[in-house]
Amino acid sequence: MERSIQIQPLEPLMIRDGRPFGATPGARAHSLNTVTPGVIAGTLRTLMRQQCSQYSTLAKVDVRGPIYMLENRLFYPMPHDLDLYEPETDHETGEDKKGSISVHVRRPCRPPKEQEQVKQGFLGTGNTGLHEDKLWPIRMPEIIKKNLKFAPAYVSEEWMIRWLCDEVPPQEWADAIGQWRYQQTEKKKKTSSPEHFMAPFAREVRTHTAIQPNTYTAMDKALFSTESLVLPPDLSLVAHVKIPEELNWTGKINGLHSLGGKRRLAHFQEIEHSQKQSDIWTCPEKVLQAVAAHPKYVRMVLTTPAYFSKGWLPGWLNEELESTEKLDHKLPIKLKLRWACVPRWQAVSGWSYGKNKAKAVRRMAPAGSVYFFEVIEGDPVELVRSKWLASMSDEDRRHASFDKQDGYGLATWGIWNPLNSMRGMENGN
Repeated sequence: MERSIQIQPLEPLMIRDGRPFGATPGARAHSLNTVTPGVIAGTLRTLMRQQCSQYSTLAKVDVRGPIYMLENRLFYPMPHDLDLYEPETDHETGEDKKGSISVHVRRPCRPPKEQEQVKQGFLGTGNTGLHEDKLWPIRMPEIIKKNLKFAPAYVSEEWMIRWLCDEVPPQEWADAIGQWRYQQTEKKKKTSSPEHFMAPFAREVRTHTAIQPNTYTAMDKALFSTESLVLPPDLSLVAHVKIPEELNWTGKINGLHSLGGKRRLAHFQEIEHSQKQSDIWTCPEKVLQAVAAHPKYVRMVLTTPAYFSKGWLPGWLNEELESTEKLDHKLPIKLKLRWACVPRWQAVSGWSYGKNKAKAVRRMAPAGSVYFFEVIEGDPVELVRSKWLASMSDEDRRHASFDKQDGYGLATWGIWNPLNSMRGMENGN
């Protein structure tokens, strides 16, 4: 039995990070910059528990999400195989030059046949880098520029599908993001054309005071503050629940329930329209056609943070960076990792109500990370079809965490083409 759930937050959400927060005057509870899958999975299982007594079975209910939906349009995290740079400034007016945002697309370069091991000296492919004889080098811009400060955090499904099909040139990225920045800074009214980008969520800080348990009055010198995410009014979260048949759960997820810290309220309802559910979780036909036309190279883009047993490397890759049966023993396919765009690790923690203590902080590959694979054997079309928005995380060594069941490591798939040359590569510079 499968259900798709739409979650509409009614208040700012407090999604705590792993920093300590105790009874210290002036302490602040910090929030993450996004809603983690574990929060959604735990909340949905709590809702189901109210209508089912088999709690041990509910702990293994597969949950996928969250994916953000704005006005019936899905949004994904911005992929990290893009470098966005600050626009040039007009010295006369002091304003940004129109259309001067520069975008650099990161793509691995195929080494020359006579020099499989390229001594680049940085980005993990040099003399002191790991896997230097297996990873391909990557072309970087010749001029170092400042990273774009006010950049979008999420991109629409329509734009993301085009990007996965390798159809969006850098200049089109630059023009679209530049126009989006202009509308955001000038606070222009919404145009008839839909926006394809979404800014990072705003944060709200509230100041509180501790209360005397006996008199219910404020304590002296006991102020503390909490930080929460303010989601846009029309933004909702979408999750998918797969319920085992042996559970015989016949309930319905519908109503108000707390979400995150401080018991902030959100409205949960099931998506009844079957076609709408299918459109959310099924790989678009356009992506499958692109993979069928270019089956040699595929890339995996994380939609939610992923836990990998080897840090940034998936555990289903062996020492040669080739996929094993852990990827999917039913599919006759072999992938070889050629490069990965992974930013700084994301700390994910939580609270265990079963053990009544904080969960250990774990380092995860952030959403938007991109992994470039070369297809060594097999046809990748069925892989992309079956693994679209499926969890690519490894099984956690800790018994208290079920990353694959909680929706960590959901991935979208697309194509890419390696560059044939890199400036200075043939000389080993």
